[in-house]
Amino acid sequence: MSSFDSLARRFAVFAAGSLAWITVAHGEDAAGRAGDDWWSLQPLTRPPLPEVSDATWVKNPIDRFILAKLEAKQLSPSPPADARTLSRRLYFDLIGLPPDADELKRAMGDIPGAIDALLGSSQYGERWARHWLDVARFGESNGFEYDQLRENAWPYRDWVIHALNDNMPYDRFVRLQIAGDVLEPDDADAVTATGFLVCGAFDGLQPQGDKMRRIMREDEMEDLVGTVSQTFLGLTMNCARCHDHKFDPIPQKEYFQMASALAGVHRGDRKLGKDERVAYAVTPQDAPVVHLLKRGSPFEPVEPVAPGGVAALRGIDPDFGIASDAPEGQRRKKLAEWMTQPDNPLLARVMVNRLWHYHFGQGLVKTPNDFGYSGGLPSHPELLEWLAVEFRESGWSLKAMHRLIVQSATYQQSSQVNQAALAVDADNTLLWRYRPSRLEAEVLRDSILKVAGQLNPAAGGPGFRDFNMYMHKGSWVYDAIDPEGPEFNRRSIYRTWARGSVHPVLATFDCPDPSATAPVRSVTTTPLGALALMNDSFVLRMADQFARRVQAAEPANGSVQVANAYQTAYGRNPGPDELRASRAFVEKHGLPAFCRVIFNSNEFVHVH
Repeated sequence: MSSFDSLARRFAVFAAGSLAWITVAHGEDAAGRAGDDWWSLQPLTRPPLPEVSDATWVKNPIDRFILAKLEAKQLSPSPPADARTLSRRLYFDLIGLPPDADELKRAMGDIPGAIDALLGSSQYGERWARHWLDVARFGESNGFEYDQLRENAWPYRDWVIHALNDNMPYDRFVRLQIAGDVLEPDDADAVTATGFLVCGAFDGLQPQGDKMRRIMREDEMEDLVGTVSQTFLGLTMNCARCHDHKFDPIPQKEYFQMASALAGVHRGDRKLGKDERVAYAVTPQDAPVVHLLKRGSPFEPVEPVAPGGVAALRGIDPDFGIASDAPEGQRRKKLAEWMTQPDNPLLARVMVNRLWHYHFGQGLVKTPNDFGYSGGLPSHPELLEWLAVEFRESGWSLKAMHRLIVQSATYQQSSQVNQAALAVDADNTLLWRYRPSRLEAEVLRDSILKVAGQLNPAAGGPGFRDFNMYMHKGSWVYDAIDPEGPEFNRRSIYRTWARGSVHPVLATFDCPDPSATAPVRSVTTTPLGALALMNDSFVLRMADQFARRVQAAEPANGSVQVANAYQTAYGRNPGPDELRASRAFVEKHGLPAFCRVIFNSNEFVHVH
């Protein structure tokens, strides 16, 4: 039996709903943990496209995998979304902004052309870089007790935006973030890319005692190993610091092998070439020989450990072929090369699952950072495999995968509820409709700015600061303010992300704490959201600007003003009942209050 036939047979068991898939196909051993034959560790093999009863719905191969699952449950996909709904969905999804009237009209007349234009826009990188920065735990201050600001952390953010806009192949994108300064030392951008390794929280405390310094360094290394392994491999290797991993086939020694590869990573401002640019990035130091530590304690070394990878990953050699005392640069270079081997099955699987998660609100694996035993099982295993192979064979092109996904009939479904499907699959795991979603905090703020006509398109460079900072008892304190002026109306990704600074609107809409990785954002609904959108000074000011904008076109005609507001915010005209109710509200409370109501409406805050 071929490796693919074996894998397909296992997936078929899972598709039938049998628990046997967990124990036989997934690779669970008798102790209730993942074995070496765990599904995510196996080599990639492109599965055949499944047969379906009615192929007229199918637009590309993705749809065959989705439809096969639906037909097996005697379900049908939803009708396609109308052109206006789909166009707005694409705008929010690909660039994180609503279309204006002209943009919407063009998109509705040429959906494929709109997809190409959006992927080619510089705003695409600004949108999708925010997703990556969530995973990378990017912040612009140290966090912890002292929370010192990092004045030069922003170049890494700009590097991510530019790399995505340039459609940098994903394997190169990964290599540069691990070892760009080693692989291309004369390229300032490659050096800047290593900001990934050091953009997390860091206790700037420099204790006098050697004991505390060693403890802090081991804690820092655990964060580094955990971030690298979860981001690129979907493996929680940090759980193997003190003992063999309780659930995945990762011995404690392999944790220290990766720690050895990263042992020379230190942080600080680094000058980039002759132009005096400075970026907060890796400032390498001589790497010590790393020892396996009993119970993870820095005071109980057992044996020296050479840099290496994960043996359970089938198809790639975990032996880097270098000694435990190899030079620092050689260690990270070997790690970057091992991580991005074409035969690494997790590199492609994990990234296409992230793309799917952001397009559909839920990954094919619900735990984007954990493809191990404690993570979620793939809802559509064969589709995940097919996408991973397609990604690798496309030359690791992220934009090619975006295009494939958003052009599918699966993505272009309406979000209408089918009661029969709801009874069978309430969570929409089978994707019988498009899942409505609330705008992320930053997209909501940016949309308010654009609709109000106040969005400043200036890109790159140091971020704007919406806080006052001062020292208190040796620690930096960040007090939120609402500054006015065009420089503060830039997209939210250009906000200075001090870890101790809490934005009153962004935080209310679940903007994550950058002190920890956020592969999946929380979505909570509380009265605070409505209160912020009704009372926050930023919202009040933007409502005034929005009112001036819609009033300017027809100062004396209330019906036209209301229609302008609907067109600007929703991309549609109001219905007769909406027009009557809106005009009555404006006459009683004024146009700015009406604009505030629009900002607070479900139609403005949600995407369908």
